[in-house]
Amino acid sequence: MTEPRRTQAQRRAATIGKLVEATIEAIAEVGYHNASLGEISRRAGVSKGGIFRHFDSRTDLVVAAAEEVGRRHMRAFDNIHARENTDQPLDLTHILHRARNQIRQETNTVWFELLVAARTEPELRARLAPVARALLDDVERVAVAALSPAVPPDVARLLATSIVHMFDGEAIFRSTYPRPELEDARIEYVAGTFQRLAGEIRVESGS
Repeated sequence: MTEPRRTQAQRRAATIGKLVEATIEAIAEVGYHNASLGEISRRAGVSKGGIFRHFDSRTDLVVAAAEEVGRRHMRAFDNIHARENTDQPLDLTHILHRARNQIRQETNTVWFELLVAARTEPELRARLAPVARALLDDVERVAVAALSPAVPPDVARLLATSIVHMFDGEAIFRSTYPRPELEDARIEYVAGTFQRLAGEIRVESGS
């Protein structure tokens, strides 16, 4: 039995998927500035002309890759929340370890590369700003759902973004100056501080 022929829309979607995946891989492996259209074309098996049939510029393709990286991370964070969403007491230490592992995934280096590049490239900075905002909004959404009702939503959002930035910094520094003993102690300290804060909130609210 022969496979049914794919529609034009399906072929287009498949090509775009290959280009986005190749862009993610290229930025993660050789860096933003070395992820040229030629490098992406080679990895995707799509000609440069084929790239411009789907994306108007390299920046458009890079932003599409950033959006896909954000979607992948949110699926992972949603999964962490789903697995922890039980009747058992909140194990923040376990959640923090899983969040750190996710942030250290190679794919996340794409974010680091793009954020550094955006500092000196106004167009890239303007295009990435709404992508970054949407990602952090989603991270905060998951945090509010995961930590409620132990802490108020504003505290949950602050804790979430602070932890993300902390783990981002760790991920950047650990390739040059790894300090695993401090990294583990840091998680224990943050988790302990949260537990004390949650206890104080419960006392104040009389719950």
